[in-house]
Amino acid sequence: MTKEQGLRPPEGSGGALPRVSAADVGTVVTRHGIQTVEPLIRPYLRHTPAITVDRADFGLPPGPLVLKLEQLQHGGSFKARGAFANLLLRDMPAAGVVAASGGNHGAAVAFAARALGIPARIYVPHVSSPAKIARIRSYGADLVVAGDTYSDALAASQEWTADSGALPIHAYDQAETMLGAGTLGMELAGQATDATQVLASVGGGGLLAGVAAWYAGRAQVVGVEPEGAPTLTAAMRAGRPVDAEAGSVAVDSLAPRQVGELTFAIIRQNAARVLLVDDDAIVATQRLLWETLRVVAEPGGCAALAALVSGRCEPAPGETVAVVISGANTTAVDFGL
Repeated sequence: MTKEQGLRPPEGSGGALPRVSAADVGTVVTRHGIQTVEPLIRPYLRHTPAITVDRADFGLPPGPLVLKLEQLQHGGSFKARGAFANLLLRDMPAAGVVAASGGNHGAAVAFAARALGIPARIYVPHVSSPAKIARIRSYGADLVVAGDTYSDALAASQEWTADSGALPIHAYDQAETMLGAGTLGMELAGQATDATQVLASVGGGGLLAGVAAWYAGRAQVVGVEPEGAPTLTAAMRAGRPVDAEAGSVAVDSLAPRQVGELTFAIIRQNAARVLLVDDDAIVATQRLLWETLRVVAEPGGCAALAALVSGRCEPAPGETVAVVISGANTTAVDFGL
């Protein structure tokens, strides 16, 4: 689809939310806010499936397990939800948008920008996977590879913002981004009505914040992050976002330097706890997911399920657990002909 052929946002949908602080973001990122955003972005999204299996399929004690297959979303991850929320809710300058990303957010913004006919420049670090770089390029965005980490790419994108006047679309620490992510929780709650625990991976915290805001105590929402990138764990211990390690097999999706200030405020208000899993568990789960269900997911998309597979999360017998699988921009499975 060319920019000339691209879909346009509905009339009257513009107008950004006011910039909120950590102290009052909880009044914006709410169930009501998510319900308001959902019909606006719905025409541009897939309603991704949720499959119910037995935990015994993964070598665990029997019990119902619901997998939300969000890797089937446009762009290969949940990030499309926040991307469309930003592009449809915020006033758009002539220079278009700019985003920094480990890869998935960049792909989502590039996809949404192409669909809406908006110029986009995406910055990614050198650690971004070839699959993610190829996906961003395929959507026609102006791609810049800058620096060794997400933080480096973010700094470069901020320089471009200052020079160009483009609108920055933050990967996680933005109210619109979290509201978009919250629509995943809204969908999942309708698909797994009896789930008492919901597990989601954590990088900057946008996914977990959105899902937790939707459930708002109606189920235990648990964050899972790599031991090599414990951003939320470090923030929970310190009582605020602080620098953490940024090294893991999931470095291109779950390893910013800090969890977001706004996401942390929502998570601390609504999420139950955070668990750590090591890289071996993530890789083993990635392989097990493929061998068991023929589902392909990148390491960051497997971290939440790894908490179950590794025994870090042990649900009660008969308890229904829901897990978000998100992120399929990987070359882990080679389909060479």
